[in-house]
Amino acid sequence: MNLNYEDMLEYVKHILIENKGIRSHKPQLYFRNRFEHIKRVYGWAKRIMAGVEHCDERIVLTAAIFHDCGYTNESKKAHATLGANIFLEYARKHSFDQEFTEQIYDMILNHSNKGLIKKSDTPIEMIVLLEADLIDEEGALGVVFDLLAEGFKCPDSYDSVFNEIMMHSAHILNQNYMVTPVAKEIWETKKVFIKKFIDDLKYDLFME
Repeated sequence: MNLNYEDMLEYVKHILIENKGIRSHKPQLYFRNRFEHIKRVYGWAKRIMAGVEHCDERIVLTAAIFHDCGYTNESKKAHATLGANIFLEYARKHSFDQEFTEQIYDMILNHSNKGLIKKSDTPIEMIVLLEADLIDEEGALGVVFDLLAEGFKCPDSYDSVFNEIMMHSAHILNQNYMVTPVAKEIWETKKVFIKKFIDDLKYDLFME
């Protein structure tokens, strides 16, 4: 079975553009590009797997590429359902093994259920995918996300920006989702960054 990740990425990009799902439909999230998110999740998955044994890299990377390809503005079906079926069509065209195909199909179908990350019977490949998806747009990138989203509203003071950061980026301070060693380390590093950023911002705004 020949897996060409670059071909998969190009296929997914084409599908998202064709289905008008590559951009968020929320005006305040004009900057979000779902294909860029997919590429980052793909990259996070590679980093996480460096510290994981007995994990099928082929399954994780293929699932990462297809996990969000089902976004569209032309259907009310869940993006996970549409994405799983898009992958299934691709897998059939490329004669992927049935067991391999079924496992990835299930991962795409269920990747929005982040509660699976803490269940003892969740396959390690699914855990890595969930970790990679959760890690993206947190930490420094999460702060940029909040700044761009709040900036769209044309705020008249720094207070609303601070509140946006406290509502979104700061949420990771009290969360410990990660399971694998590398993901735990990445998550903790992001928490340290967010804590320092918020403390510095409070100091600059005379809120300490």
